[in-house]
Amino acid sequence: MFNENNRKPTSFEDLFVELSKEVDAEKTAAMPKEDQVLSEIARQMLRLERDMTMPGSATSQSARVERLAKFIEEEKF
Repeated sequence: MFNENNRKPTSFEDLFVELSKEVDAEKTAAMPKEDQVLSEIARQMLRLERDMTMPGSATSQSARVERLAKFIEEEKF
């Protein structure tokens, strides 16, 4: 079992993270295609929101709402 950098996990924490990613990938692969699309869109939205609310980010709440609304508007469901 190797991670993105093609190296073996070096601790139990690394191993747990790696196994968690594999389980998530298997769950996603077992979903119907429509659910896979919605899952990926939700993941992208959460990543966008996280990036806008990180410490040091000067994004106002109204700007975050606008960016999320624009993302949803442009996404193909």
